[in-house]
Amino acid sequence: MDVKMSPNPSPLIPGSLKIFVQCLKKVPDPRSTRGQSHRFLTILAIVLLGLLANLGTLAEIQRWAEQQHPKLKTFLRFRKMTKKEKKKGKGKEKAVPHAITLARVLKKLSLEYLQKAFAEFLNAILQDTTLVAAVDGKTANQMKDDDGDPIHMLNVFAQTYKLHLASWSVKGDKTNEPGCLKKHLGELFEMFPCLQLLTGDAIFAQRPLLEAIREYERDYLVQVKDNQGNLTIAALNFHFFSKIPRRYDKTCRTMRNAFCFMWYKPAFNKSLAATVSKISDKTLA
Repeated sequence: MDVKMSPNPSPLIPGSLKIFVQCLKKVPDPRSTRGQSHRFLTILAIVLLGLLANLGTLAEIQRWAEQQHPKLKTFLRFRKMTKKEKKKGKGKEKAVPHAITLARVLKKLSLEYLQKAFAEFLNAILQDTTLVAAVDGKTANQMKDDDGDPIHMLNVFAQTYKLHLASWSVKGDKTNEPGCLKKHLGELFEMFPCLQLLTGDAIFAQRPLLEAIREYERDYLVQVKDNQGNLTIAALNFHFFSKIPRRYDKTCRTMRNAFCFMWYKPAFNKSLAATVSKISDKTLA
């Protein structure tokens, strides 16, 4: 059974696979020293490369590794086959860890060490590239906490590169997302120094969080909903009227009033939008 790869994969920079392996070497092996058939580094590399290839299950990752075994063995070390296994013609299959083996190792793996290793790899290949990341929370219904409730995760995505940068468990409901992000800001910016801008929906438009982001000398872009009327009007005043010359103050006041009325009375948006457009064209002509 062939495994479908994601279309148009991004080209790898020269030596990126070797950098990838070197970063994974820093992740400690959680297994006992006895009864090991496969190298821990090989298991980690196969799983992460499979995930980057858009494979969703460990069984698919195993089949993909068997298909790509000739290429993978150029930079990974697989276990040596016995003469009996070679005679049976199952050398390639036996060399690649089984999906059950992958699951057992991942169960014991520390997410913290893995995130740091992956962050080091991304920083090495992206170098001075400026990252923009979106922050959003999602509930994983297939995973349960100790009380049997679905786990709510806060995720950070670099959408331009289609990369998941970090995630943390949010204790409680969605309203705890801003506090969770603020708690982990230092860790996030330490892992990704090139991360310069965070975007999010209206739930992250909270002064303590935004002030904390600015303390790290980073920028933010968050939504503002209509239930935050004063903030919306202040934003409109700043963006639309702050740079207009002083001699147009009287006309600007008319435009401000029109904008504010549009905000609170959506039913009149069309007619007022036309009026504001005419005033603006006449004033700034």
